[in-house]
Amino acid sequence: MWRAASALAVVGVLLVGGSVGGSCIGSARAVPVGDPLRDRKSSVDNQIDQVRNSLEGASTDVVAAAVAVRTAQAQLTTAQAASAAATAALAAAVARDQQVASDLAVAEAEQAKAERAVAAGLAAQQGTRLQLARMVRDTYMGAGLSGLSVALGADSPEDFADRVALAGVALRSKGNAVDELAVRQADLRARTTKLQAATAEVGVLKQQSAAAVVARRAAERTAAAAQARTATLLAREQVVLRVAQSKAGAERARLDALQGEQAKLQAMLLARARAQAAARSQQAGVTGGGTGGGDGASPGRSSGYLSYPANGPITSPFGLRFHPILHIWRLHSGIDFGIPCGTPVYAAAPGVVISAGWAGGYGNRVVIDHGVVDGVDLATTYNHLTSIVAGGGHVSRGQLIAYSGTTGLSTGCHLHFETLVNGSYVNPVTWL
Repeated sequence: MWRAASALAVVGVLLVGGSVGGSCIGSARAVPVGDPLRDRKSSVDNQIDQVRNSLEGASTDVVAAAVAVRTAQAQLTTAQAASAAATAALAAAVARDQQVASDLAVAEAEQAKAERAVAAGLAAQQGTRLQLARMVRDTYMGAGLSGLSVALGADSPEDFADRVALAGVALRSKGNAVDELAVRQADLRARTTKLQAATAEVGVLKQQSAAAVVARRAAERTAAAAQARTATLLAREQVVLRVAQSKAGAERARLDALQGEQAKLQAMLLARARAQAAARSQQAGVTGGGTGGGDGASPGRSSGYLSYPANGPITSPFGLRFHPILHIWRLHSGIDFGIPCGTPVYAAAPGVVISAGWAGGYGNRVVIDHGVVDGVDLATTYNHLTSIVAGGGHVSRGQLIAYSGTTGLSTGCHLHFETLVNGSYVNPVTWL
């Protein structure tokens, strides 16, 4: 249940940074892209629960609007992260495609160079082969350079010596030609091996290039789809934001009415406290004694005075909460016990039931005045009840007074439990 924080002279307005598009509702906490799907869903569910808790006491349509906004923002945040990842993947795919294309161009240039080198080697080898063939042909055609020709054809010793010298020159030329041919063959083998390596590299790079093109096109499609989804979710977020904002006026009026209900309760309790204080003062004057405490006295309360009003966990604490639609801080004026509808509710201490019945946004409510405790007037309230058992009179500690529910402005079955000291709301935990 809500009330304006008494400690604040002016209700604070907090403009929460929205998501893309200037959201007026707090932007959903970013979810790490690398988280598993279950973790992301759990994170979103927690955010939705926080919205529901912050709007305890709000009308159903306002809660639905706020939840729709937070859901849209969470989806938008996820889509934006996916879009950013897709854009990064596309950039990487484009870079890879360009790098492979560059490597392929270099490899093809090296291949062409190697092909030219092999062709030149073949030509040189062929020239050497032709030269050697001519020498062999000349030898066999009777060029007169064989050993037998030298021996038989000499006319004189001087002629013989000349013929031997000429034969040596011819044989050395043939040997040089053979050596040159061997060198050219080895060089050609090396050039051929280099060409084969260049050809193989070109083949591999062509496969990589084809794969890079496929990856780039897939990345382009993914990035486009992610951007389209982001645009769609952004438009949806703007729609739900407008819906939520359209409910602000009615929500403000409803909360004003609820605050009026709280003010009436406070006025009634404050009047009782003053009356009881006057009675105590009068009694003290008659008897000549004195009393402690009084109107406005600070509680010297002893922790543990109040018993737990229901068997269940405290699911929502006392304190200020930010209203995600009105952008104001309001006090959650009690604590919530997360219990099913129909759970027994007990008096937290002995006292007198001073109010039991319908109380607007509080739903069915019971108010118990416990009188003076530690110098202050203490009262407790039990809200959103399904049914009331104790409609008036004195009740004892632990007595069944009602059954829990979700009547009034409530987002689910629970017990909203409040404590008031001299008519002002205080944290019930300090009395439990």
